[in-house]
Amino acid sequence: MALACASAAGADADFTDCFHHDRYEMTLMSGAMFSPIGADKHRSTEDYTLSGLQLGWMLTDVNDAGWLRGNWEVSLEAMGGQVFVGKGSYLVGGTVWFRYNFVQPNWRVVPYLQAGGGAEATDMDRKLIGQTFNFNLDVAAGARCLVAPNWALDLECRYQHLSNGTIAKHDIGINAVGPMLGVSYFF
Repeated sequence: MALACASAAGADADFTDCFHHDRYEMTLMSGAMFSPIGADKHRSTEDYTLSGLQLGWMLTDVNDAGWLRGNWEVSLEAMGGQVFVGKGSYLVGGTVWFRYNFVQPNWRVVPYLQAGGGAEATDMDRKLIGQTFNFNLDVAAGARCLVAPNWALDLECRYQHLSNGTIAKHDIGINAVGPMLGVSYFF
């Protein structure tokens, strides 16, 4: 039986236990990514769905540092998606994330910042990424709303850069940003 993160789900519940060292988190997220953005506005459009299953491990206990109070987490994500505007049809791969959770006592909302990188296969526009095998660099800001012991709803804004790291002739890259929604279970 999983150890509950809080003894009560009432307004005064303290979910800090969810973020103790050696606790785990399983998250299912899905959203849409939109490209091009910013300085890339003259590139061809590549909009795609993105869904992922993450397994996170709390690396540290929650520290007591005022508004920076929180902990570090590492997470592995298996992801996939489908192009809905642009050339190509699929994206599949994985990412390693490093996340800082801003954990305050008796708060149901836990903001976080994360960065990660990984690799994937895709058939998106070859003029932008050059080949099937590519790398991804990602940053995201989000928040979890702890709705019950061990359960949270997640909302995040993710930026993703896709490119082949100059191992192919074409390597302009794809820069996309979009919202992600998810559900997390802590154990």
